[in-house]
Amino acid sequence: MSLSRVGCTYENQSSKFYRNDQDFQRQFFKIYESRLKQLGDLLKHKINAKHGTKYPIKMISDLSEDDPAKCILIGNIYKHMELKPSILKEIAEENQLAPLPPPQDYNQPSDEIILEDNIQRIKLCGKINTAELVTGIVVAVLGYTEGAGKFQVDELILYESGPEVPLKVLDISPLLVFISGIDLANTETPSLPLDLFQQWAYGNLEMGSSPTQYCPSNVVRIVIAGNSTRASAPKKQKNVNSTNLRAIDTKGMVEGVRTFDEFLFHLSQSVAVDVMPGEYDPSNVMLPQQPFHHCLFPRSSVNRALTGVPNPYQFSIEDRIILGTSGQNIKDIMKFSTTDDPLECMKNTLKWSHLAPTCPDTLPCYPYYDQDPFVITECPHVYFSAHDSNVLLTEIYENSNSQKTRLVCIPSFQKSQTVAIVNLNTLECDGMSFSTAIDMDEE
Repeated sequence: MSLSRVGCTYENQSSKFYRNDQDFQRQFFKIYESRLKQLGDLLKHKINAKHGTKYPIKMISDLSEDDPAKCILIGNIYKHMELKPSILKEIAEENQLAPLPPPQDYNQPSDEIILEDNIQRIKLCGKINTAELVTGIVVAVLGYTEGAGKFQVDELILYESGPEVPLKVLDISPLLVFISGIDLANTETPSLPLDLFQQWAYGNLEMGSSPTQYCPSNVVRIVIAGNSTRASAPKKQKNVNSTNLRAIDTKGMVEGVRTFDEFLFHLSQSVAVDVMPGEYDPSNVMLPQQPFHHCLFPRSSVNRALTGVPNPYQFSIEDRIILGTSGQNIKDIMKFSTTDDPLECMKNTLKWSHLAPTCPDTLPCYPYYDQDPFVITECPHVYFSAHDSNVLLTEIYENSNSQKTRLVCIPSFQKSQTVAIVNLNTLECDGMSFSTAIDMDEE
C-alpha cells in the first residue's frame, strides 16, 4: 500500500549543469575569463554599495609605483604552491620508477597568492589569509602598490552568494532526506540498516522521540548524493599484457549497480527519489557529472518518481532553494587549503560565490566557454555536500548580509548508517540512525 504524503511544489533548477554538447577542443583558460566576467560584474555592485566611488577600480596593468593611492583590483586568485601534485609523479609511476613521496599537506608557509586579470598578474601581500584561499576564487582587493610587483591588501571583498528569497511560512512541515555513500559494490544484497531505512520510508517503522517528529508521510523527497555503487577508489591491477598499462579491478561493480537498481525500484514506488552520481560511481569524471544513464537501471528507471540528476544539483521545494554536491569540490578544497573542517569549506564556497573554484586547476571539469555554471548567484536556503565520514555535520550559517543557510554535511551511510533529515518549514536538521549495532556497555 502506498503511503499518503503531503503535497509540495518542486522545480528542478539544474539546467545549467546539463551538457548539450561535447566540445573538448576548447582551452580551459576560457572558463577563468567567464568566471571573472560573471563575478567581476557582481563584485562591482558590492563595491559600490560598500565604498561608493571613493576608490577607483583599476586593471593591474594600470598600476604605477609612482602612484601609491588606494584603489581596487578585481581578479582571479592563483595560489602558487611548491607541493602541488606534479605530472612527474604520474610519469614516474607509469614507467615503474620510484614515485615521488606524497606529502601529508600541500600547504606550506612559502605559498604565495597571485591576482590575475585578463591582462596581467601581481603578487598580493598584507591582510590576506594565504592558507585559507585556493586557486580559482574571484575577489576584489582594496589596497595600494607597494613596488617590486606587489600589491598591499587592506581589505578583501567577496560577493557572498548574492540575494536570498525570503522564506514564507508553511502550514505543513515537509521533510527532505539526504543519504550518501551507500556503497553496494561489495555486497550482493542491501544491508539490514538500508532495509530498515526503506521500511521507514514506506511508513512501516516508527522512529524518533514522538510519532510526528519524523513522520514518513511528511517526507516529500529523498536525495541520494553519490557514491551509491562504490564509495572508495577501486583497486588497480597490472595488465598482464603490458608493464605500463593498468586495468581497474571492477569486481563487484556490476553486481552493485544491479543491487542499486533493485533498491531504487522499491524505494521510488513510495516516494520521489533524486539520484546524483558521485566520485566513484559509473559516471563521467569531469564536473558537472551528468545523470546516470537510464540503461544502468533498467528496472527502476521506468518509475516516474525516480529522477536522475546531475552533480552539482539545484532544485526548489515550496520556494526553498536547495543546492549541493556529492562532495568532490569540498574534498579538493580541503587538500589545497589548511581548512580541515568540511563545514568551514562549505561556508567558504558560499563566501566565494563559487561551488568549485579549484576547477579546472586540480579538479577536472568540462571546458566551459561562455559561462561558468558553478558561480553561485543566489544564496541557497539549504546547502548540502556528501562527506566520507561517520557523523552528520550541520549548522546554520549567517553571512555578512544576514542571510541564513542550513549547511548539511551528509555522512557515509556505509560507515554511519545515518541519513540527514531537513524540516523545510523550520530548516532544522537532524540525523536518523538505522544502525543495528549493539552497545555492549549498556548490558
